[in-house]
Amino acid sequence: MRNLFELIAKLHRRNKQSKFQRQGMTLIEIMIVVTLMVAIMGLIGWNILGQADKANDGLAQTQLRSLKGNIEAYRLYYRKMPERFEDLINTPDNRKIIEEVPEDPWGNAYVFEKTGNKIKIFSVGSDGLANTEDDIVVNVN
Repeated sequence: MRNLFELIAKLHRRNKQSKFQRQGMTLIEIMIVVTLMVAIMGLIGWNILGQADKANDGLAQTQLRSLKGNIEAYRLYYRKMPERFEDLINTPDNRKIIEEVPEDPWGNAYVFEKTGNKIKIFSVGSDGLANTEDDIVVNVN
């Protein structure tokens, strides 16, 4: 009988210890959870940033097409091509085709290049460097 009581007491102590030990999470479990959360947030952030770049590209293309239309309006009205963007603001007869030349979505000025009767207007894109693959170009003939 004494052995039975000792066995029950031993089991009771073991039960108390296991309950005490299982009250919280181990450091490894916490590290795994944090790692998973960081990975998920990284994927979500990467996708959101990718969408922002696409939106900025679309806005730049829209603004460039609008500037192209303004250049063509200048050509039709004055029968010559403008020499620079400022000619759209300060026309020969003091009319304004546009109020101001907007900046691209990345805060850079749009570039106006005239060669003969051909005009190339473009944004240098997100990297801020001309003649790279992220440039957004519109040609005016």
